[in-house]
Amino acid sequence: MTERETTKEQKLLWRLRRMRILVIHPDDAERKALLDHIKRIGCQADAVWPAPDALPEDIDAVLFLLDNWKSEDTLSWMASSDTVARVAIITYETPEILTELERLYVHGVLSKPIRIFGVLAALTAAVGIARHESRLKKRIKSLDETLKARRIIEQATSILSKSKNISEEEAYKRLRDKSMKSKCTIVSIAEAIVASDGI
Repeated sequence: MTERETTKEQKLLWRLRRMRILVIHPDDAERKALLDHIKRIGCQADAVWPAPDALPEDIDAVLFLLDNWKSEDTLSWMASSDTVARVAIITYETPEILTELERLYVHGVLSKPIRIFGVLAALTAAVGIARHESRLKKRIKSLDETLKARRIIEQATSILSKSKNISEEEAYKRLRDKSMKSKCTIVSIAEAIVASDGI
């Protein structure tokens, strides 16, 4: 094993040990065994039952019993959480349970009876998927903002070009120069031009 591989493994274990995990499961022997195992890994773990109405702060991963929920609102906060890794614990593979797995955007699944072997692998995979998903969402948001800004700049360039009877290249150059002189972003100047044109 190379030194680089050893360092990667150490970083992975260090990241796992810094995680805060919430276990949503009835207070029974399985929950106790699961909590003991998670704490043995070195993670900070809390347990609740029934499911809370909102995700507590600073939680990195949630392991939760997915049973036949009575309400669509139960655990709905989980589906909107961008950064939390979600691992469902299921007893059956009924169509209702499968639908809930999809609705809650679950990153991993454990089956009951819970076996300690596989918990760490499921947790590691779920955390990796959740982080990747979070990075992709940030990138999409950034690309959306860039595209929106580009559209506004193009719109302002077109307005300037028509109103001043100049080429679009010259209109863009004027926008850029105004931005540099006024120390405002080119987008804010373009927005002002588009807004004044609409009045």
